[in-house]
Amino acid sequence: MILGLRGVVAVAVLICFFIAAHTVYWLLRYVAMGDGRPTLDRVPERVRGFMTYVVGQRRVIAEPAGILHLFIFWGFIILQAETIEYLIRGFYNDFRMSMIFGHTLYNFILLLQDVFGVLVLVAIVIGVVRRWVARPRHVVISVDAIIISTFIALLMITKFLANGAEIAQFGANLGHDPAWTPVAAWTAHNLLKVFSPDSAGLEVTLQISYALHLTVVGCFSIYVPFGKHLHLIGAMPNVFFRKLGPLGAIRAMDMEAEVESYGAAKVEDLSWKQLLDTYACTDCGRCEAYCPAFNTGKALNPMKVIAKVKYHLKDKGKQTLRLKAEDTEYPLLAGGIISKEELMACTTCGACVANCPVFIEHVDTIIDMRRYLALMEADFTPEVSRTFKNMENNSNPWGISSSYRGDWADGLEIPMMSELTEAPEYLFWVGCAGSFDDRQKKVTQAFAKILKTAGISFAILGSEEGCTGDPARRIGNEYLYWMLATQNIETLNGYGVRKIVTACPHCFHTIGKEYPQLGGNYEVIHHSDFMNALIREGSLKLKPSVSTRVTYHDSCYIGRWNNSYDSPRDILNAVPGLKVQEMELNKAQSFCCGAGGGRMWMEEHEGKRINIERTDQALATNPEAIAVACPFCMTMFDDGLKDRGAEGVVLRDLAEIIAENLITDENAATAAAE
Repeated sequence: MILGLRGVVAVAVLICFFIAAHTVYWLLRYVAMGDGRPTLDRVPERVRGFMTYVVGQRRVIAEPAGILHLFIFWGFIILQAETIEYLIRGFYNDFRMSMIFGHTLYNFILLLQDVFGVLVLVAIVIGVVRRWVARPRHVVISVDAIIISTFIALLMITKFLANGAEIAQFGANLGHDPAWTPVAAWTAHNLLKVFSPDSAGLEVTLQISYALHLTVVGCFSIYVPFGKHLHLIGAMPNVFFRKLGPLGAIRAMDMEAEVESYGAAKVEDLSWKQLLDTYACTDCGRCEAYCPAFNTGKALNPMKVIAKVKYHLKDKGKQTLRLKAEDTEYPLLAGGIISKEELMACTTCGACVANCPVFIEHVDTIIDMRRYLALMEADFTPEVSRTFKNMENNSNPWGISSSYRGDWADGLEIPMMSELTEAPEYLFWVGCAGSFDDRQKKVTQAFAKILKTAGISFAILGSEEGCTGDPARRIGNEYLYWMLATQNIETLNGYGVRKIVTACPHCFHTIGKEYPQLGGNYEVIHHSDFMNALIREGSLKLKPSVSTRVTYHDSCYIGRWNNSYDSPRDILNAVPGLKVQEMELNKAQSFCCGAGGGRMWMEEHEGKRINIERTDQALATNPEAIAVACPFCMTMFDDGLKDRGAEGVVLRDLAEIIAENLITDENAATAAAE
């Protein structure tokens, strides 16, 4: 009778597994609606990443609450051995894993199961308190979370009750030493001590706990594909197939191919990996917690963007693939399922991507939808339209004639590439802001002074330099980007340029990481890394500065997208007298200035201005100076300081700070004469 009951429960669980597998099959069929197919490249690196980020949960535990998830994850994995053992016992009552692993290893597994069972219960309790009592703003309360937490807690409780009942009932005839299961033994000797060893109560407790445990396993398997814990299925392959190309490089488009539509108008226009991203989402809320747009009251919530794509994918996939409802009309993805306001609020700062524990590429998905709006609908604001026109006609967002690009260098005796018979060691890529913006011209001149002082062989392109196309590409106008980029690559290759140094993070990122997609391969160095190297090797000597409290702002396109955090701080610390103090949000968690993703050229109508929020964060350190390493950041902080009436706070680029404190032959001679 007992064996019959166990067998029925085991069969029922296997049926649940089949139902779950059938559901997952169709979910993967929906993912296959996306563009492209999985390819296996750089397998060793992918395996290492899987071990680090799935097995080791490295990104999950980057925040304190992630430790709870680590215990639950590992407890869940370890306890699967017991679940398999329970299932097999449904057909073979005397089965023990020791028959496969041997008694020594089996006892160790039992100990791990006991320990992790307790850790999982503790983590569940703390998680409940955190989620429903001391809830952080980004943590979402959901019925799904309640159901899953209850399932997991029941698995642990029924495990200890079943194992405890076995110990109390069978004692020395159990098949293993109860010392290896101390928690189950405690349960037997304390909670179940009301029953005698031959009591029917123990047998009932054992069978009910056994049946309930496997019933929960079966229900759990069916429920997972429908709730937020679909990430148990999606996260592992998503991490394995994560993007391994240059960090922050946007997926290329073939602008010379004949296609019906550009960008992601429909969910099928996204890649299969972007669709898999939606299944991997854990709803942890880290992306929204660090998103500058969301945190200043904009329409964008990166987590909800991914969720909306997932729900739309599952609905459309079911209708078109399973129900064959081919005549059903669906709203567009870009501008429909995801509104234009959501898409255009993104600064492409990468905070969402950097903090996602399962490597979701929110920015790529947003830009693909922007591409459709820009290229197919021409749906952009008047100021963006004007910016595009200026870039197309004059190769810069200001619309100033290219003939003025080199005017900042008048009287500085800086050679033009066109004047040289052979290429110098470095091309100084000035960029649009460094060429045309009056404030940024001072930075350009300061950096040129540094290069000359260090004896660096360099030249500039002058009027032959064009906009890299970064703003156009990130707003979605891939065609304009392609035009500008191919022209620049032709110019650079024509001069045989191999090394480029620039003071603009956006130029640095675009030329270094995205021009190779079009055949432009160069060694590109940002001026912060370049100056730091010159200081370290002794090519630049610095005099003491006036004692100044300075805080540094990490540019997104130097920091998060290129992992350069030390050089700017090393530079500031190399200047005697400067006292560097950090903002609360710094380095990998730095808050965007608000200018990236083409937002430099858009008005900001919703919520608090992002640059004002970042300025407030800087002013909270009570600085005498703010240091930046990006022309866009310079503009945004300049506006922010004026808005806050804090013009007394000095705003300087790193190059200006170094140039002001350089020991040159000229000032050394002056000091000697005095």
